[in-house]
Amino acid sequence: MKLRIARSREGEKVTHYDLYKIEQQKGMTILDALFQIQDKMDPSLSFRYSCRGAVCGSCSMLINKEPRLACRTQVSEVQGLDMRLKDFPALSETPSGWNREEEILIEPLPNMPIEKDLVVNMTRFYRALETMKLWVDSEEGEEIRLQSPADRKRIDRYVNCILCAICYGSCPVNAEQVEYVGPAALAKAWRFAEDSRV
Repeated sequence: MKLRIARSREGEKVTHYDLYKIEQQKGMTILDALFQIQDKMDPSLSFRYSCRGAVCGSCSMLINKEPRLACRTQVSEVQGLDMRLKDFPALSETPSGWNREEEILIEPLPNMPIEKDLVVNMTRFYRALETMKLWVDSEEGEEIRLQSPADRKRIDRYVNCILCAICYGSCPVNAEQVEYVGPAALAKAWRFAEDSRV
């Protein structure tokens, strides 16, 4: 299997794409493939990761023009995946020479400045969350606020957001409106609006 990976220098947009042939193994994820490239072919390749278990959200990137977690995306399954996202330039413009049948395209997550290769600056994403103050400060001596399982279930999908910024990167509004806080911040706001303890 071949991976066509977007490359850039510090603070620049994508300058070119490098093609790497990997030794595919059973159960191999895109993150595993990136490690193979970094360890055996090109130590200068930059990408972000941490937990390797789809908990931290650090390894979000575009994989065949779809925002995904590299640690969770199997190399063997990439060709059959389709999120049916609404097109905007970052998702619809393809590099010349990309052969979709034989290569997996790996690019940095859109809507954020590129730091280097597949690493993006997530300051704007986190700032949107911070400016909305999406937390509750408890006061000393305040009673414990209990929540029923049914009330918790109503907000589960919003509580379980790992802040990977995939929604932010795939959002066409974020691509054009700098002041838009993005889907993650809105989902977190809804989580507190619907929380029975607040």
